[in-house]
Amino acid sequence: MMDQTVSFDFFIRLVREYWRAIVSFTVVGLIVAAGLTFFVITPKYQSSVQILVNRKNTDAATESAGQQADVQMITTYKELIAGQVVLKPTQQQLSERYGIERSLNTLKSEVSVTSTTNSQVFSIAVTDTDAKASATIANQIARSFKNQVQKIIKVNNVTIVAPAETPNGAVSPKKPLNMSIGLVVGLLLGFVYAEIRMLTDRRVHDADFLTDDLGLASLGLVNHQNQYSIKKQVSNLTVAHPTHDNQITSQTMKRV
Repeated sequence: MMDQTVSFDFFIRLVREYWRAIVSFTVVGLIVAAGLTFFVITPKYQSSVQILVNRKNTDAATESAGQQADVQMITTYKELIAGQVVLKPTQQQLSERYGIERSLNTLKSEVSVTSTTNSQVFSIAVTDTDAKASATIANQIARSFKNQVQKIIKVNNVTIVAPAETPNGAVSPKKPLNMSIGLVVGLLLGFVYAEIRMLTDRRVHDADFLTDDLGLASLGLVNHQNQYSIKKQVSNLTVAHPTHDNQITSQTMKRV
């Protein structure tokens, strides 16, 4: 294998000689990404509901302490929402009232609870393959949580601040991102292929390599012609016919 240094000249030569392969790999990467994005990956939709849990206190001192306690209790609320305490009745209500069939494991994987620092409001987000179902599941989880938290923790002041609504668009797959990834991956694969081809190329492309790099003496150049070119030149040649005088001389010589 010939040792070649990857330099700017090497890069220019690589692009000049293998630009077709690089473009082909880039186009193929873009097509594969588009196929996966639009025809293979199932779109998912996300809808969220916001919930406020607090205690009603008349005293200002106890009200401040109660707010801090409510904020700390959000971690407990997250565990309740992600467990069977809330998801089991949610599963039953979804099946009986809306005809939505989801397993407990599916519901657990679809639900996520988020909150901001020092805020009594937290959000329940549901990501599902059906846009309308994602909103229905989120709202039902909120209602089930409201009922269960009253029984378990004896908290009666649970307010659904913003119900979930049917989302207009999917949150995944991210089409522009996937297309960009396919484009970049295809381009990189094209350059890798071209670089491997160039680094493993054993052919001598010019006489300067023999004289400058290998130190061989140049004895001359022999032009190469393919078989088709030689046949074409031969077919263009005309065979000279004998003249009339030559024919007479030939006949006289035969008589003698």
